[in-house]
Amino acid sequence: MVNEEKIKIMTKLASYEENEGKKDLEIIKRTKADYISYNSFVTCLFASIAVFVLFAADFGSKFLDNLARFTDYDFVGEGVGYLTIWILIMAVYSFLSGRMYRKEYDVAEVRLKHYQKELRDLEKYTKSK
Repeated sequence: MVNEEKIKIMTKLASYEENEGKKDLEIIKRTKADYISYNSFVTCLFASIAVFVLFAADFGSKFLDNLARFTDYDFVGEGVGYLTIWILIMAVYSFLSGRMYRKEYDVAEVRLKHYQKELRDLEKYTKSK
C-alpha cells in the first residue's frame, strides 16, 4: 500500500524540480561572488549602453542647435557633465544590482538546502518502510 506522506514529499520534490529547481541549480553552480559580480557587470554594461545612447541623442541635439557656433561649443564641459552623470548612475546600479543578486543567490541556496533535506527525509522514509 502506498503511503500518503511519501506521496506528499515526492509531489513537493517534483514541483520544486519543475519550477524553481532548474533556475536554482543554474544560480548555485557558480560561487556566490562570481554570480554576483558577473550579473552586476552585465547589468551595468546594459545600463551603460542605454545611458550612452541617451547621451548621444542629447549631445547630437545640442550640437546641431549650436552648429553655427561650433568653435565656441564647450565639449569638455559637456563631457564632464555626462561622465559625472554616468558615474552616479553606475554607482547606483552597482549597489542595487549587487544587493539584488546577493539576495537571489541566498534565496536559491535556502530553497536548494530545503530540497536536499526533503530528499534525505524521503530516503530515510523509504529505507524505514
